[in-house]
Formats: sequence, C-alpha cells, structure tokens
Amino acid sequence: MYELYAHASAPATDEISDEIKQDDFLPDAPSGDTVRRILSEPALPRRAEAVVSVATVLARRAGRDERAVVNSVRQLWASALTRETGHTPAPPSPEAPGSSSGGSRRFFHHLLDYHTEKFAGRDSEVSAIRDHIDGHDRGYVFVDGLSGYGKTSLLAVLVRQQPGYLYHFISQRYKTAGSAFDPTRLDDLLSNLCEQLDPHRAAPIGGRALTDRFLEVVESDRENPTVLVLDAIDEVDEHPSFLRGLLPRRLPKNLFVLLSARSQGDRSYLEEVGLTPDGIGLRVTLSGLDTDAVRQLLLHHAGPAGAALGQRPGFVDALHDVSEGDPFYLRFLVEDVEQGRLTPQNIRRTPNGLYSYLDEQFDQLHRSVNSGLHDKVLGMILEAYGPLHRDDLLRISGLTGGTLEQVVRDLQRFLLRTGERRQSYTFCHNRFREYFREKR
Repeated sequence: MYELYAHASAPATDEISDEIKQDDFLPDAPSGDTVRRILSEPALPRRAEAVVSVATVLARRAGRDERAVVNSVRQLWASALTRETGHTPAPPSPEAPGSSSGGSRRFFHHLLDYHTEKFAGRDSEVSAIRDHIDGHDRGYVFVDGLSGYGKTSLLAVLVRQQPGYLYHFISQRYKTAGSAFDPTRLDDLLSNLCEQLDPHRAAPIGGRALTDRFLEVVESDRENPTVLVLDAIDEVDEHPSFLRGLLPRRLPKNLFVLLSARSQGDRSYLEEVGLTPDGIGLRVTLSGLDTDAVRQLLLHHAGPAGAALGQRPGFVDALHDVSEGDPFYLRFLVEDVEQGRLTPQNIRRTPNGLYSYLDEQFDQLHRSVNSGLHDKVLGMILEAYGPLHRDDLLRISGLTGGTLEQVVRDLQRFLLRTGERRQSYTFCHNRFREYFREKR
C-alpha cells in the first residue's frame, strides 16, 4: 500500500479521504486518520473494504489498472489476516436477494433521501464515530440530542457514506396502515436485522423463534467488523420498550451498534433498553449548528441564491441568529432562501425561533379560502396513529379530490407523503406534531 502511495505522488491523507467520499461506488469511506493508519502503521487494517477504497484512489492517481490493484490488495489483506488469526476469511460473494443490502431495508430509501438532502455541519461528529470504530474491536455508540437536531440525518449520512453498515430506522412517520412492513413493530425490526446480520439463513417468521435467532446472531463473534445502526430507539411506543433485554451489555468481537434517541434532561433513554451510560464506548450529543455550518448549507443546498448570500457579509450571522442554530428550523429557512422568499431585505423581520415562524406561516394560511379545510386535515392527521391514506382524508365534509390536492400543496412543507404510490400523509417530523398539539 505504501509503495502504491509513493507512485501516486504521496497525496495528503485527507485529500484521499475526500476523493473517496465523492465516489458513491467505492465500498467504504475511511476518514483521513484511518487512511493515515492504513498507509503508515504496522497493524493490519481492520476493514478490507476501507483498504480497497484507498487502493482504488491511489491506483487511479498512479495510472495503474484499478481491477488488478484491488484484486492484489484483497489477496494480500486476506493473507495477512490468515497469518494473524489462523483463519482464512470467506471471499466476498455477489449479493443475493435477502443479503445485507436488500430486502426489508430497501423500505428506508425514501427516509435516507429526505434526511441526506440538506446536511452540513456535522463533519466532526461523523469523523469521531468512524475513528472510534476504527480504533476499537467492539462497542456501543450513542447519539442523542434535542428533537430536530439531526440525529436521524447524521446516521443516514453515515449509512450513505458506508455502504457496508447495516441499519434499521424506528420511524413512526414511515409506517403505513396495512403495509407488510412496519418499522416500529418488533417482528419487522428483528427480521430485518437478522436478514442483514445473518444473510445466508432465512429468518423465522416471528414470535419466540425470531427473538432467539436475533439473540444468537447479536451475541456471536464476527470475523470482520460489522456496524449496526439502530435509529430512534425512543420511538418504540410500548412501555417497557420491547428492546429491553435484546441488546447485550457487552457486544461480541467485531460488532458495533450505533443507537440514537432524544435527549431527556438528566435521564438517559439507554435505561429503557437495558443499557447504562458507562457501557457506551462513545457518546455524541448534538448541539445547535454554528455559523460555518449555516454558510455550508447556503453554499451547497440553497441553489444560486444561497450560494450568493453565503458570501454576503452579515447574512450568515443574521440567519444563524434567527434560527438560533436549530437544524430543523434552518432547513426551512434554507428552502426559503432557495425559493427567493428570504432575502437580506426581510431576514431581520423573520421571527426568531421555529414556533414563532410557524405562527406566521399559519397566519398566512388562515387568510386563504381553504383555511377551514387546512385545520380539519391537520387535525385528522394529528389524531391518526401513523400515516393517513387520502381516502380517509376525503371523508372530511367539503373536501373533494381536487381540493385535497390544493390543501396538500399548501401544507406540503409540513407533511410527508409515504406508502404505496405516496398516497398516505403524516407530519414530516414530530416537532410539527408537537406544535399543532399545543395550538389546539
């Protein structure tokens, strides 16, 4: 690897890492620090796919045959692992239906698209998580923060950067009545995780057999590092949580579990799933975004208008002051900039804080001819257990198919369309649900 690095003119390790991140087809995205360890430290790199990604970029820079280099690197890594452990690693095999990249986890593609669309300001947290995993042989990582502070977005970005990560997002917003897959249901969660952790065996249909299979695979040592992302463990709506007792206090060798939950003051949600703070290898608490993150959002996620305003003196500071660094509120302000609704001329009139902003938004909606229908649609969605199908909404007196489409367009930034043919509606975030519940 070092010889290949020298022939590639010895680029900076962060430069190699950045180039890898820009290629969605590479199998792993190591941080700059991990690239440095791969190239300069005598210890065998723990993830073959990280070595493959580095080798691919170096081969390109050195003008070498990528495929030949990758095949050679894989063989050398496997040989070194055999000498170190005495075990020959299983060769990589083509993915088949039911493997870790398919099956039930395809259900979350829409969620990943939404949560990675506008993301900035968490590079240090992403690097901290990946560096912690690279430097240990097992353990828990716990991400917490206030509602709307980007826990799901952070984990979605990690999943997109690291195609080998396994994942399940416990999302009330993405469940659909009558669907064959409900991300908040225990059997669906366990079967999805078993499918990814043990892809070569069919998971039991449900019940005790499925729980036993999960406990078996989650307590077994693994040949290669495996990272499992389990988002929003606080969205399990049963008490006690059905996850209690399913996560071992000490994970087996080469298994990492990334958990997330909302902050609960001095109390940790970890207790609800049978874990304790002192059993967590790394805790990442998300705070508000700083001005540099706001600038990155404008430059890269708000179109030409945002790119121009991101360079304008005073605008970034004003946007940060108005949003108070709240990532959830910033997403909507950035959309306003992109659409030309928020400018240097009116930013100082924009309300500070999300709820004041929403009050202003709904004052405007209440002046429209459909004001009463807006309230009825939102009220019905608020009371629903999971997403509501459009057929249910059409039971509202005075609401026709055409009028529903107009009402939904008026409310589209607050709603998430999901389910078959995207004909079911729910709030795109719990903070909207909390806001509307307070206003009733």
